[in-house]
Amino acid sequence: MRPVRIINAVTIAAAAIFSTGANALTITWDTSGACASGYACDNSERSFLGSDGSTVVTAKAFSISKTSGATIRSASLRQDSGGLGVRKGRGDSHTVDNSGNNDFIAFYFSESVETNAVQLTSYGDTDISVWMGTVQAGVPSFSNEDLSDLDFNYGARIDNEGGEQDRTAQFGADAEFGNLLVVAALVPGNSLADFFKIKSLYAEAPAAGPLLVTEQDEGPPSDVSTPSTMLVFAPALFGMAAWRRRRMQKQGPKTR
Repeated sequence: MRPVRIINAVTIAAAAIFSTGANALTITWDTSGACASGYACDNSERSFLGSDGSTVVTAKAFSISKTSGATIRSASLRQDSGGLGVRKGRGDSHTVDNSGNNDFIAFYFSESVETNAVQLTSYGDTDISVWMGTVQAGVPSFSNEDLSDLDFNYGARIDNEGGEQDRTAQFGADAEFGNLLVVAALVPGNSLADFFKIKSLYAEAPAAGPLLVTEQDEGPPSDVSTPSTMLVFAPALFGMAAWRRRRMQKQGPKTR
């Protein structure tokens, strides 16, 4: 029975090691910091490199009037130490807000991720509406669309309410993977108008993407390298051999 226990224990340890490879990688983007090298960085578009050193997110600003029949139009980005906002007239705080117009910022990621939180800098109330989805390439223009089109194209919005303080708004509990995130001031607004800037984004991505089998490599991919496999199973093999030797010593030499 002892060898079986050894194998079971090692199997459990191996399963833990194997499962580690499936863990998600947390990525952060500082949208109050420097733009990614080689990408646009102006009032119309800003790109930021993630903490993983490879995933880039591109931000664009939009706004829509609350008047009947209005459609979404492009707006100008504003960035400072508080994060990203929407540029308006002189003397304005350049926040994402729902005072007069509904402002939002669309973020396009260079790969599919599960966005699950944003850090907000408060300039008033911090209620938000969020959409997550997938687009073919680049941030869409939303031309001739309204906010109901966002619901149709990217699924029902997620509303997340907070107070008048800096906070991290968490959402995305249903693991919605995609390459587009839209963050707006609460739609429709409530009795308190919302004014905030977006300072950071948080998302998860698979630690390793799907492995493709080529014509030169038609065998199944190995999740654990040969040295790792030996580290896991060598103790079990050694234990079985030792147990077998002890058993043979107790039985003594065989007679004809």
